[in-house]
Amino acid sequence: MAADATLDVQDEVNVLNVLNVLDVLVVGYGPVGAVLAAMLGRRGLSVGVVDPQKEPFPLPRAVGLDEETLRLLVGLPGLAGLLDRVHASGRSAILGPNRRVLIELGLGDSELGNPVAAFFHQPSFERDLRAGIATLPGVTVHLGRSVTALHQDGEPAAAGGSGGSGGSSGSGGSDGSGAPDGPVVAELDDGSRLRARWVVGCDGASSSVRAMLGVDYAGSTFTQPWLVVDVETPTPLAHLPYFSFVCDPRRPAVTMPMPGGHRWEWMLLPGEDPARMAQADGVRALLSDWVDPDSVRVVRTAVYTFHARAAARWRVGRILLAGDAAHSMPPFAGQGLGAGLRDAAALSWRLAEVVGGLAGEDLLDDYERERRPHVQAMTSAALRVGRVVQTTNPRLSRLTRSVLVTLDHAPGLRRALRGGAARPRPRLPRGVAGSRPAAGRILPNPRLRTLGGHIVRLDDLLTDAWTLIGHGIDPTADMDPAARDWVDRRAATALTVVAPGGLRAVSDVSCPAVEDLDGTLLHALRTRRPLPIALVRPDRYFAGLVAAPLLGSDLLDPAGHLRP
Repeated sequence: MAADATLDVQDEVNVLNVLNVLDVLVVGYGPVGAVLAAMLGRRGLSVGVVDPQKEPFPLPRAVGLDEETLRLLVGLPGLAGLLDRVHASGRSAILGPNRRVLIELGLGDSELGNPVAAFFHQPSFERDLRAGIATLPGVTVHLGRSVTALHQDGEPAAAGGSGGSGGSSGSGGSDGSGAPDGPVVAELDDGSRLRARWVVGCDGASSSVRAMLGVDYAGSTFTQPWLVVDVETPTPLAHLPYFSFVCDPRRPAVTMPMPGGHRWEWMLLPGEDPARMAQADGVRALLSDWVDPDSVRVVRTAVYTFHARAAARWRVGRILLAGDAAHSMPPFAGQGLGAGLRDAAALSWRLAEVVGGLAGEDLLDDYERERRPHVQAMTSAALRVGRVVQTTNPRLSRLTRSVLVTLDHAPGLRRALRGGAARPRPRLPRGVAGSRPAAGRILPNPRLRTLGGHIVRLDDLLTDAWTLIGHGIDPTADMDPAARDWVDRRAATALTVVAPGGLRAVSDVSCPAVEDLDGTLLHALRTRRPLPIALVRPDRYFAGLVAAPLLGSDLLDPAGHLRP
């Protein structure tokens, strides 16, 4: 029966290919849509991208990336040199009205092989990524075009078609089998149509895809305006080397370095005209408190307000939402773009499994269940920081500054904060990650020594597929037929890892053996009872540790679905 089911899925894929049906249509070619298209195209899926704009937005908007999102990006086509073009950062600060440092927060050391945080130039990033995507034969881009309507199973998208009324119900075909009844049809503004098995709306906070689905975008839009000013500088500003919040009740502000320049964000006060403050004389007056205005060149000014909103559902039938189309948050935690890039990573491998017939479409329901808690946590953190930063009450601001100075002078706490104790570590929700040891933790990216004596990073040895890591053993040895079939169908990578000096003890394994020079991978694999095999998802999160030998029951549940 399993073999017949596989043939049925493959027959469906072949028919859809003959009918020129895309595997995935991505609506929106901003950074989230482009990253999703790159991740899917690199996995061999046929992908279409539609965006009304022909070129990337020419000015920087998002500026910050963390270690996890950097890790996701550096392997994408066109971004191999990304780390050479960012401004790495190892700490941040909170300043008082006189620019005195109230508290410094270190970011600690990264276990992922990248800077813990970095500032980047978004237009350059998008141009490089688009150039890389152009090398992927399976990705077709339609620029200067908009999607005007979406139809599932012959009905408007909001009606949901079969399986659409429940949103994240996981039902696909009308027979309850989970197989799509037919492709989603997208009508474009030039009268043409595109057909796709799946559609993902990555078209921003004002998403037309979300509107077509009739999905609510609940939350708040805050009326407090901020003025953003980007400048080019001949050299980095030595007196402003770190990202800093400025707790000044007279005018709260944010300052941060960027590649080739610097950014300030100033809160506008009651009675100030945003349009006038954004004019040259208003910007010059604000800059003069920080730098000689004649020594820099202003390249962008913008006034913005911020949102804390989330779509009620991130999936309706075979249409999904990602990035700002699914959620938007205030900028104070620096996670707006990062949240969207994590969406792309969580969604891309799931779509590849479903399109390839390796998993039922109920796997896509875990996408929202996994990502929504993180988005909610980051939004809450951003709102808390925003309440502190935007304080204009002199007494409350004075109290806040006093508390921060006290914390910074507490010896043990000072060391912890400067060592990165306040930095959140990524962890997936237990309900989605599963209950196995290590499940939901991110895979470190240590330095490894190969049998040939080369020093590489773990990521250099991995692919977009699943990974099996054996702690001193061959993780593929003595697998039962079900496990062998599961591993072979996914072209999973297998590795054996040992401590320095341990390669001779595993000289007879059939997979590559490496020494963990940093010890972080071996530490992650250490458990109280022998569980020497790590299952690692394609997005570099542990699915858990299991005993040897690997069995099909470790990988599939009784219904034949992919185990978390």
